Amino acid sequence: LLRGAAVKLLLAAALTALAVAGGGQPQVVARGSDGETVAGLPVSRTFALEYAHSYYRRPARETFRVVEGGFELAQIASPSEAVLDYYEIEGERTRRNGWWTLRPTHPARFDTLALAATDLGRRTLVAGDRRAPLHGSDDVHLTIEVER
Repeated sequence: LLRGAAVKLLLAAALTALAVAGGGQPQVVARGSDGETVAGLPVSRTFALEYAHSYYRRPARETFRVVEGGFELAQIASPSEAVLDYYEIEGERTRRNGWWTLRPTHPARFDTLALAATDLGRRTLVAGDRRAPLHGSDDVHLTIEVER
């Protein structure tokens, strides 16, 4: 009996140590060109980048799905269908509540994603109900990755 309790206690301690060491919930992280973390949010299944499209100046949202070894583009949405055309991606398009949505036939997969986070585009990282602005710093060249 004592042996079983000791094993359970050791197992609980090991699981706690794993969670503290990064074995817990994954995070989506934005890093500057110097490698320093600009923003990080806990993520379970999906996260998004919201911004004003640089050419059309219309809102856009790219939603990514966390997959083994990285993440993939799950959909692009905007009130402007021209924003979807801009990406030249094949997929299913729908319109609902004034927004167009494109779900790619062949989702692009990423280990890391490079992006420019300018004040004009106002890129914002979104995971669940949490938001982290990526614009407003001197370093506009960022990379996004999912850490486990």
